[in-house]
Amino acid sequence: MTALLELQNVSRHFGGVAALNGVSLSIPAGAVVGLIGPNGSGKTTLMNVISGVDTPTTGAILLDGAAVQGKPANQLARLGVARTFQHIRLIPDLTALQNVVLALHVPTAGPLDILLRLPRLRRIEAECDARAIALLEQVGAGRHARTPAGDLSYGDRRRIEIARALALDPRLLLLDEPAAGMTRQERIALRDLIAVLPSQGVTVLLVEHDMDLVMGVCDEIHVLNLGRPIASGKPAAVRADPKVIEAYLGVDDA
Repeated sequence: MTALLELQNVSRHFGGVAALNGVSLSIPAGAVVGLIGPNGSGKTTLMNVISGVDTPTTGAILLDGAAVQGKPANQLARLGVARTFQHIRLIPDLTALQNVVLALHVPTAGPLDILLRLPRLRRIEAECDARAIALLEQVGAGRHARTPAGDLSYGDRRRIEIARALALDPRLLLLDEPAAGMTRQERIALRDLIAVLPSQGVTVLLVEHDMDLVMGVCDEIHVLNLGRPIASGKPAAVRADPKVIEAYLGVDDA
């Protein structure tokens, strides 16, 4: 597979502390790739430097072969990079529908369209609502379209945040612990959703502690520990890697 995203010797230092230290990895286009490791291993920092929330101290980040390190998040979103966050960032007083509409690429309406509510504005609003509802249906939250986000369960808000990220029409979707707070059935539905995204042109980088989800949906997995990569490969190989077992997975009692 052709690489959509490449990290070349990426480091991020905070004072004298290296949150990332020489990370190199490749994300193939059309794949679901897992990023796992213990708390404090650098996973969210890596997501931050990829998505433009933070800037790497050293190293290169290539999207389709072009360097994008240091570009702000809004520019990367226009290049097709979207993400969800470990801490949900929905606007609680807005409905699920309104939260998703805010992320859509909306055609520009002129001042007269807005002032007089001309047919063009009403058509734009109807198209945006229809697109947002379709995205909510895709993530299994269509019934909550008119419900304020703050009134929804944690798992439902997670799904709406994914719908909002998909509203950006991403080529690369970064999911930071999307299964947190979900029930078992919700996690199964999430796995099924992630599995079909590559067929829709979306490559996925998944940070997650739910190993059943990671092992069940990922084509390959990268493992970080103390800011460094310690293993990469197919799920079965990563699960059996002694370094990964020692640093993160542990061993079952027998």
